[in-house]
Amino acid sequence: MEVWKKITVGALAGGVIIGGVVFIPKLIKLKNASPELDVIPTAKIHKLDFTGVTIRIDVQLKNPTTADFKMKYPYIRLSYKGSVIGTSQSVDKDIEMAGFGEANITQIMMHIPITSVLSMAGALLKAVQNNTEVKVDITTITHIDPYWKVVEEDQDGEKVKTWKRLVNLGKKTLIPYNKQQSVTLRKQK
Repeated sequence: MEVWKKITVGALAGGVIIGGVVFIPKLIKLKNASPELDVIPTAKIHKLDFTGVTIRIDVQLKNPTTADFKMKYPYIRLSYKGSVIGTSQSVDKDIEMAGFGEANITQIMMHIPITSVLSMAGALLKAVQNNTEVKVDITTITHIDPYWKVVEEDQDGEKVKTWKRLVNLGKKTLIPYNKQQSVTLRKQK
């Protein structure tokens, strides 16, 4: 009986040591390489006619860390003086962001009907007609999935980069990202 007790205690201690050696470095690496996202939006008046105003929004996404991650296609909300005047479409698509990588999303078009412009943002219409710059707020909403890694593999003698899913070690799978920024709305040249 005494021997089995020693074997059990030894097996448990060995399991704890092996688990610590294997998983603690992974947890430290995940903590040190947590994903960050820099978003740089721009907004331009694409078209102004009797039906309303069409605003073009371009978004540059930057990953300033070594962490590889995937994120959902961002949802964009445009507001003027606290009132929402337009939103982008919801798109079910993943964007891959390698460490120190960038992605550009261009030509997100938002058409604001003339009735909305007149009722909600008459000052916006006047500023657009007078060709003066206008400050609008762009809110970028997305979810970041940090459990991805870019891996180089040999396929038929060529090195190919592929995305590999990492083991979830108890952290949230999707990290919400919600950032509001003011930009100057200008006429497109």
